[in-house]
Amino acid sequence: MTPGPLPQSYVEYQPPAALREYVECFWTRGAVPVTEARHHVIPDGCIDLLFTYDSLAASDGPASAFAVGTMTRPLSVEATEAAAYVGVRFWPGRALPFLGVPAAEITDLRVAVDDIWRSRDRSSVATQLTALGGWRGEFERLLLARLGRTQGAEPGDRTVDAAVRAILRAGGNLSIAALAPALGVTRQHLARAFARHVGVPPKMFARVARVRRVLAKARVASRLDWAALALDAGYYDQAHLAGEVREITGRTPTEWLGSA
Repeated sequence: MTPGPLPQSYVEYQPPAALREYVECFWTRGAVPVTEARHHVIPDGCIDLLFTYDSLAASDGPASAFAVGTMTRPLSVEATEAAAYVGVRFWPGRALPFLGVPAAEITDLRVAVDDIWRSRDRSSVATQLTALGGWRGEFERLLLARLGRTQGAEPGDRTVDAAVRAILRAGGNLSIAALAPALGVTRQHLARAFARHVGVPPKMFARVARVRRVLAKARVASRLDWAALALDAGYYDQAHLAGEVREITGRTPTEWLGSA
């Protein structure tokens, strides 16, 4: 089903059943309002494919196609970069069949999809999505075709999947040194597998997960107590929490909540 005109705000859409083990969501966002100097994005442990549109006309195709690697630092998007964005966000560790390169090669980068897909017919990936009005069906077909060509060559990694689940279940608050033996592999093997499938080391992925869990709890707290949140999340103290939040988001905890 094709949605109507793109809303200005960020909106997520459920992927089809054939892609759900790989794709967390499709998403759209209109241009950042001119009243916002920049749109602030923090790391989430995921990889996205992003199509940008210079026009909101339903018949216009995308101007560019990028793969946005797993982030270790915040990203600020200029308000004038595009009229609209259409993207797909993969589950952590599940993007490799759609990339064409190990995830670590694009960490903290925004890389043209044409450069990593190496299309057989040398046509631009952006030209394969012909119209903004029908982006969803075309995007689904593009990904399914890509999956069909690469699935055998780029299988998933069950150890990575299990490690990602354990880290997210613990909110990032667990021993990475103990995680690999618990999964029956060495730390070196787990680190190599994470580099290939996730794009960052397990410890970095856990740090991002822990910061995001704390900020999510802070948003809904009836009485905000940063010291208690820090201890509950396994930080040494409030200063440790503040330092991690600043490194991951680029802002203090209070500044981040004020802008969220």
